[in-house]
Amino acid sequence: MERLLTPVFDGYDRGRDRAQRWIDETAGKPIRSWIVPILLAFAVTAAFVGLFRLLLAAAVGFGSFGRWTVVAFLGTVAVVVLAVVTRNVVVSLADPSQRRLLLIALITSGAGILTSVQAVVALTIALSDNPPPLWTIERFYLWRLLDSVPLLDIPARLDWAEPPVLPGLPGHVLELAFALVVIPPLVRVGIALYGHAEDRARERNYTEALAHRFRARRPWSSLADPRLTTVATAAGAGWILVGLYRHTPTRVVSLTTLAGAVAAAALAVLATVTVRWLYDFLSEQAALITLACAALLVWFDSPVRQVLLPSAAPLGTWAKIGVTLAVWLVLLLVVLVFLWSDPEFLEALVALTLVIGFLGTDAPAAGWLGEHVTWRPWELPLDRVLATAAAWFTVAFLVHLLWAVARRQQILGRADYGDTASGLRQDLRAYVLRAVHVVIAAGAALTLLRSAHTSATTAGPWTEASQSLTAAAWHVVDSLPGPGVTEILDWRLTADVTGRWTGLVVILAIGATVLLVAVPLVRTVALWARLTAGRPRSGDALASVPGAVADDLAAVVAFLEEAAAHGEPGFTLVPRARRMPFGSRVRLVIPTETAGRRLVQAELNMAALVRLFGHESPWYQAADRAFAATARAFGAHGGPTEARFDAARTQDTLAAARASVDEYTALIAQWRATWQAGSPGAEPAAAATVE
Repeated sequence: MERLLTPVFDGYDRGRDRAQRWIDETAGKPIRSWIVPILLAFAVTAAFVGLFRLLLAAAVGFGSFGRWTVVAFLGTVAVVVLAVVTRNVVVSLADPSQRRLLLIALITSGAGILTSVQAVVALTIALSDNPPPLWTIERFYLWRLLDSVPLLDIPARLDWAEPPVLPGLPGHVLELAFALVVIPPLVRVGIALYGHAEDRARERNYTEALAHRFRARRPWSSLADPRLTTVATAAGAGWILVGLYRHTPTRVVSLTTLAGAVAAAALAVLATVTVRWLYDFLSEQAALITLACAALLVWFDSPVRQVLLPSAAPLGTWAKIGVTLAVWLVLLLVVLVFLWSDPEFLEALVALTLVIGFLGTDAPAAGWLGEHVTWRPWELPLDRVLATAAAWFTVAFLVHLLWAVARRQQILGRADYGDTASGLRQDLRAYVLRAVHVVIAAGAALTLLRSAHTSATTAGPWTEASQSLTAAAWHVVDSLPGPGVTEILDWRLTADVTGRWTGLVVILAIGATVLLVAVPLVRTVALWARLTAGRPRSGDALASVPGAVADDLAAVVAFLEEAAAHGEPGFTLVPRARRMPFGSRVRLVIPTETAGRRLVQAELNMAALVRLFGHESPWYQAADRAFAATARAFGAHGGPTEARFDAARTQDTLAAARASVDEYTALIAQWRATWQAGSPGAEPAAAATVE
């Protein structure tokens, strides 16, 4: 027996060790590397669930003892898997460094859901005298699981209803137990994954802060990245050519194709220039933009006017002019004081204009192009080319806005810790405007669905885009918890968009609003409360972060001074080259002694400075100057593998490093003393960088 079992146990130990190493390696990678293991785990789970369904199908014909035996088996499996998920999630929440436990929880979460459903199905069969088909029972509990998600109201929006599978009190108790046992672990998994993603976002901030040292700003890294909109505009123009090839006798090799290619190239260049210069132009047009908004609000019938100015419709011409001027002054004051400094406001205006103008079968801008652009070079419908390119440009611009919503980083706590109220106001405005971006994108999706005839529409007096935007805004606002905003404002939809695809769009819009706007907004307010309560303790904690950098730099400078006094550097620098994106290379130095490791530790500790103050803050700039001077002195004292400076240059660099570190240390001590005295303190004044 020993000879037979020893190889088995040895193989088990080797497999377990390989699995542990694989989990550790995968957990250290970015989240996108976790997708494949999670999908594989779901596939394996689905295979086991198939076996469980065979067992359940057989259990229908069993007696009472056989059914309860199946219940005991599947219930034990479900409880064990849910316990594993809950334990790993709780530990990962308590200690965020335990990334492997979060990965294990994500891998086993699918098994927890499916095995729990199968266990409840088995219990339903055991309690029922005449159980319905398996798929009917499974579909009911999946429906109950989705119906338990707050705010989204998924089954109602998808027109999905399921009848009860177990009547009476036992059925209601079983539904309640299923919701209480299965949903909390899944909520904890979502919270842990969100926190981990937030931590990774902070790490990306540090990576971007360091990247500017090694390579220059890329030409495509402006606020509005024109690559997507450029490609989409050209593709929209090309789509008209594809339609001509499919529905007309137009040949591929023809003058029409040449004209279409020239038009696509010209429109791509125009889109690039438009995106690059759009914000610079609009940022100087506050008065004109607010005047146009006031005129549209007063003179044209719209959902916004019916809510804000319902009595403006019967007014005469001169009365409307007076109301327009009054509304313009109010809008100008509000916009200039509260919104104009936020780039999200201009983005919302541009997106709203594009959606109303170019999306939908009755888009006014597209209709104007059809009436006034009548030139058809070589039978190319130039009006359709322009309208389609503009529509594709609009969709690409909205995708850019949604990507910006997902990647937006908080301002509070990074660069304005001395005046957290200012950062809080800026964050609140930005998050509200990001919610507006999500609603506009949802309205655009509903408009496209209506154009594709995949959704039903009730009659209304406005264009398809305006109806869809109003419906998207109403559904998002109506889903907000707390007081019924739509009921208080007596806001009713006169034109709604219905259908399952429409419900899916609304669900995604509400989910994105909650996940990308509401949750970060609440966390920002909580961070503001922590920073403003107990400022002396907060200041000491903040000062300890730059203090750690100062201690490491002071230790390196002291080592260099001692080495210079004895004439023995005592360490060797080993330069290496590593390829970076976009073809550039970075020279890395591998330290071999304590001083080099302290210098590297100082560089790593500056990640906290970036997270707290931002790399453009005077705090980070002061630390960066001290680090640069110390690193320059460290390189001047390098061994034979590095270029050596002359003795006078070496002494100068060492003296400059000592002066920079002493100045930085004194700055930290002064700031800590200010905080301990009860004053809020402020950032040090920016000083000119010495090259």
